[in-house]
Amino acid sequence: MHLVKARSTFEGGLKRLGALMLLFSAVPLFPVGFGLMVYGLFLAIDEHSYRDPLSIGVALVVMSGLLLFSSRRLDSAAQLVRRRKIENDLLRLARKNGGRLTVIDAATETGYTAAETESLLKQLVEGGFVEIEVTEAGVMVYRFPEILYSAKAETNWSSGVETG
Repeated sequence: MHLVKARSTFEGGLKRLGALMLLFSAVPLFPVGFGLMVYGLFLAIDEHSYRDPLSIGVALVVMSGLLLFSSRRLDSAAQLVRRRKIENDLLRLARKNGGRLTVIDAATETGYTAAETESLLKQLVEGGFVEIEVTEAGVMVYRFPEILYSAKAETNWSSGVETG
C-alpha cells in the first residue's frame, strides 16, 4: 500500500516537474522565433528572396507552441494524479471514521485545504457516492453509504435487494 502511495506521489511530481521544464523551454523560444520571423520577412521584402531566419523563426514558434501544449497536458495529468490521491485519502479516512466526515475533520486529518476537501466531497455527492446529512447544530456531514453499511457486519444490508 505504501508503495502505491509513493508511486502516485512520485508520478504526479514528475509530471509536474516535466510540465514546468517544458513551459520554461517554451517561453524563451516564442519571442526569439517571432523576432527571427520578422527579421526574415524584412530581408525577404528588401531582397525579394527567401532567407533562413524566416524558416528558423517559424520552426521556433511552432516548437514553442508544441512545448506549451505538451506542458499543459502534463500539468493536467499531474492535477488528475493529485485529485485521485486526495480522493483515496478521503475514502480511507471515511472508512477509518465509520463512514462519516465533515470538511474540517477531513482537511485536518489529510492535510489538504478545506476548499480542496470540500470541492472533492461535493464532486462525490454529485456522482452519487456520498450523501449529505445536516446535524441539528447545522453541521454538514458527508455520509458514505457503502462504508456505513459494510461496517455493519451483523446486518446484511443487501438482503432486501431483489436480484434478477
